[in-house]
Amino acid sequence: MRCIKTYIILVLLLSCSLSVSAREVYNLNRDWKFFTNNDLSSDASAQVNLPHTWNNDALSGKSDYFRGVGNYLKKIDIPENWKGKRIFLRLYGSNAVTYVMANGRLAGVHAGGNSAFTVELTDLLHYGKENNLWVLVNNSPRLDVLPTGGEQNFYGGIYRNVELIVTNPFSVSPLWEGGDGVSIRPDKISDERVEGKVLLRLLPAQSVPENARVSVRFYDNNSQLVAQTSRIVTSLNPDSSTITLPFAISKPALWNGLEAPNLYNTEVKLTLADSLTSDSIVIRTGFRTVSIDPQQGFLLNGRPYPIRGVVAHRDRLMVGPAVSPFQIEEDLNIIREMGATAVRVAGGQHSDYFYSLCDEFGILVWNDSPLQGAAYFTDNDYIHTDHFRDNGRQQLSEMICQLENHPSVVMWGIFSDLSCRGDDPIPYVRELDSLARALDPSRMTVASSNQDGDINFITNLIVFNQSLGWRQGMPSDIKIWSEQIHKNWPQLRVGVSYSAGGSIYQQDEELVRPKILSNWHPEGWQTYFHEEYLKSLQSDSLFWGIFVGNMFDFGSAANHWGDDKGTNDHGLVTFDRKDRKDAYYLYKANWNRSEPFVYITEKRNDSRTNRRQTIRVYSNQEEVELFVNNRSEGSQKGENGIFIWKDVNMRGGINRLEARSGYATDQTSINIDAGSASQRREALHNRQDQ
Repeated sequence: MRCIKTYIILVLLLSCSLSVSAREVYNLNRDWKFFTNNDLSSDASAQVNLPHTWNNDALSGKSDYFRGVGNYLKKIDIPENWKGKRIFLRLYGSNAVTYVMANGRLAGVHAGGNSAFTVELTDLLHYGKENNLWVLVNNSPRLDVLPTGGEQNFYGGIYRNVELIVTNPFSVSPLWEGGDGVSIRPDKISDERVEGKVLLRLLPAQSVPENARVSVRFYDNNSQLVAQTSRIVTSLNPDSSTITLPFAISKPALWNGLEAPNLYNTEVKLTLADSLTSDSIVIRTGFRTVSIDPQQGFLLNGRPYPIRGVVAHRDRLMVGPAVSPFQIEEDLNIIREMGATAVRVAGGQHSDYFYSLCDEFGILVWNDSPLQGAAYFTDNDYIHTDHFRDNGRQQLSEMICQLENHPSVVMWGIFSDLSCRGDDPIPYVRELDSLARALDPSRMTVASSNQDGDINFITNLIVFNQSLGWRQGMPSDIKIWSEQIHKNWPQLRVGVSYSAGGSIYQQDEELVRPKILSNWHPEGWQTYFHEEYLKSLQSDSLFWGIFVGNMFDFGSAANHWGDDKGTNDHGLVTFDRKDRKDAYYLYKANWNRSEPFVYITEKRNDSRTNRRQTIRVYSNQEEVELFVNNRSEGSQKGENGIFIWKDVNMRGGINRLEARSGYATDQTSINIDAGSASQRREALHNRQDQ
């Protein structure tokens, strides 16, 4: 949920006296001093702005990248007239264990690098004086903080925003599971009416101001008031204070995915005598139903909705997880251009801004918890200790409480590719699944699995991570696997996810499955892999959804194979987002019908040996015509967005190709040069054995 807040950049924080009548929120991203424990003291500190990670070494593929303690220091001036207020510090993401100190005294500790958390500073501050903030972040390997397995980098740093929150004593609590303290929970949703309740967690208090009132108003996209409710508050529990207000909206505009992502602004206001505002917060939300039907698949608001999904990690080249709002928007626009309707956020939750944009764009979200399987035999994905289990419950609860008001989030991921060697994780998985259903009965639970067994029958939905034709077998084997699922497990609510590596810098005219642990991952095999999967799965009624992994290459410092060490190259788009691989346009041809385009594949394989070539084009049009050296090779009708011209005669030297369909066109050139191409291929193939 994204609140409407007043952001003030504090260069010299609050050096003058301010009067705060209600909630004020100050952005603290600028001007921190940073040093690691290897530096021994702050004398070696550098000035940094947040978001920040210290692991540029991981981004460069250094497998023993620094995992230790980073120190962030900042001085802030606190006005004298803030006495009587309550002061909080909220960190939206720091990995993995964070200690917050104010003036040398511990304010709070948080274990987990995915979710936001808030600590109270009220009693630790010097009012009317300068104060010292000290945030220690530790990304050292821990066996009691999830995730303990996985291929992705475990970046250290404060890689999301930090805010100072100032409230009156009578306010909505910012301490509730790191969220905003407001839960909007619809019980009944239809085209005619939405009914539900709003849960407000207020700051605990010994007494309540006289004539204190809590009110909630709902405004539609046109800023029209469509519902309101309020109540008088006479007492609060000193330990916990939850206020419940019922609401109803007639003739609601439902959130309907890409077609109509309708949203409402929910204004929560706490007032005192004479209507003085004690606190005010605005939550953006929407209303929809989601379900699975055995015959119709995924249903959004009771109607079939295609789940054309992608898997997205949260880092990118140069910045790791410390991504900017612009970069988040760029990623989602790349996903939208391809025509995807859903995204799985792998490994834990993303920035809140990501979900707010998904709300606005109409993209459905499956959000993973950090309980994920071992990528390597040295990983320990499930540790049978109380501390491990407590941390998993904590992070799952935080994820749900922080994201539950986002209509784009339609399912909670409980685990991903969890191994069952060693201690049996199934009882713990059942416990997490029950917790998720209890916290949020309105959403389904889901998991990604790469094995058979009872673990697949716990969550509401299961998605099999199946990549035949990459680690073993051939891509066409996916058809055989699908038939076995139809035959043996027709009762399962099954989705499928798959991926294969590919480098835009490695091209070959031969189509041979590469060795996974080699440095040779040619793009052409990845393209072929995705063609076979799309043809086999796109019209298969058994699967309620498919999730292509991955949308983007991501950082994996322990990965020493493929073209770029330290990068998992399974993405449809490169780590720096500069290049879309050929397979990206295959999905665009099948999923994006609104933007006419044609795309000639294998452009990067621009120096070849054979004069007779097969030319492939991807397009979302019915018919495409190919021209070679201004000579028409005729028109073709495509299948699954694929158009093929076989035995096209090329001349020696440069050949110019153009594909046309109406106003949509694409061009490229191919050099037929037997000598240079064969030499290049021989050199590249030598890397296969390195």
